[in-house]
Amino acid sequence: MDNITFKLVTNGEELRSALELRRQVFVQEQGVSEVLEYDGYDDKALHMVVKDEERVIGTARVRFLTTSQAKIERIAVFRPFRRRGIGRNIISFLKRELKSKQIEHIILHAQCAVTAFYKSCGFVEIGPTFWEDGIKHIKMQLWL
Repeated sequence: MDNITFKLVTNGEELRSALELRRQVFVQEQGVSEVLEYDGYDDKALHMVVKDEERVIGTARVRFLTTSQAKIERIAVFRPFRRRGIGRNIISFLKRELKSKQIEHIILHAQCAVTAFYKSCGFVEIGPTFWEDGIKHIKMQLWL
């Protein structure tokens, strides 16, 4: 991961690349409807990207629910770069960013297939499982 960088989105090109990666991962790979994927929150959210040189290979967005609570959403990593620690580094990057913004509580809706990953990042399950966008999820939280 020599040339891989983690950064907040700072321009339209990075945001377009992040949205395209989400389309590849969620719409094409997982079969989520584009209407559900592009839900109208992107204009109000904080976005971050993972870049390999100039190419976006990972992304996530954050919505601020209150002045002290945020929700991490839409974490996606380009298939050839999975299982290399990029997801874990996305979470670490976002934890630092959110802490610097005085966020104390992070929630997310984890696909049930990857709850072990989020647990290894410090999140705990709360509540029952539920269906979201045709995929079984569970709400998870982390206190900073």
